Amino acid sequence: MSLYKILLFFLLIINLNFQEYEIDSLIENKHYIAAEKAIINSIQQNENDELLIKKLGDCYGYMRDWDKAIIQYEKLVEIDNNNATYNYKLGGTLAAKANDTNKFKSLALINKAKKYLIKSVEIDKKNKPARWALIQIFTELPQFLGGSKSIALQYANELEEMSLIDGLFAKKYIYDFKNDNKMSKIFNTQILEKLESFNAQYDYNYLNYSIGSFCEANKSNLDKGILYLKYYIENFTSRDRSTPDQAFYLLAKIYYYNNDFSNAKVQLDNAISYYNSNQIDNQSVYREMIMLKKNLDK
Repeated sequence: MSLYKILLFFLLIINLNFQEYEIDSLIENKHYIAAEKAIINSIQQNENDELLIKKLGDCYGYMRDWDKAIIQYEKLVEIDNNNATYNYKLGGTLAAKANDTNKFKSLALINKAKKYLIKSVEIDKKNKPARWALIQIFTELPQFLGGSKSIALQYANELEEMSLIDGLFAKKYIYDFKNDNKMSKIFNTQILEKLESFNAQYDYNYLNYSIGSFCEANKSNLDKGILYLKYYIENFTSRDRSTPDQAFYLLAKIYYYNNDFSNAKVQLDNAISYYNSNQIDNQSVYREMIMLKKNLDK
């Protein structure tokens, strides 16, 4: 190989690495439109680059453009249908789209989502996010539409074998949703007993929010609650279920419990600002925010 070809080869490698770094930086800083353009330019050089296809799908997911995200993840599943991550991403995005569509279309999307999520956990026995998604689907769907508390609990048991905290919160979530106060209290007590031992930042952001919300609701381990709610806000993407205004509001309440009224005001202002600027429609929570603001302004 000539020196010219060797230099050309290394320049190509350097250019590809730079493009990948640029794309990752844009996504990390939530510049999704710019990242989308950069990825599309790179994909033109290699249409079957799985990493680029995945990043493009992720970009669309962060922008809540579910249809475009689904197209990218379908490409990945077509390339490798035995990849647990690809099946999870496709199933999870179909479920997210179902939440944003009308009831007539949502059931078909949910059933399709279940198929890919179930395949994901069959391929990867340690796939926690896919199990969480299945727990939420089987818990929230009415039984006559395919919901099942027993199947949800089965996945919660599998989660608990991998991670005690995931399992306990999953079971509490199931019993809370089903209004089973007796069982919910049992798991509430178990979580309180174990809370001191839960110290990691969790990749599944829903769990970070759950810990923070739990600490606020029980007025226990409030410093831990602050920490996990901040984790949630820092790692928030449009895929997450609870919007940041809710996390800011919980932070404000915790600071209020601690008589730290200055920080309570800051976080409450953050909550109200985010709520208004993002046109969120949750009047009951907004009324609670305004009531707390009146108390803080006294």
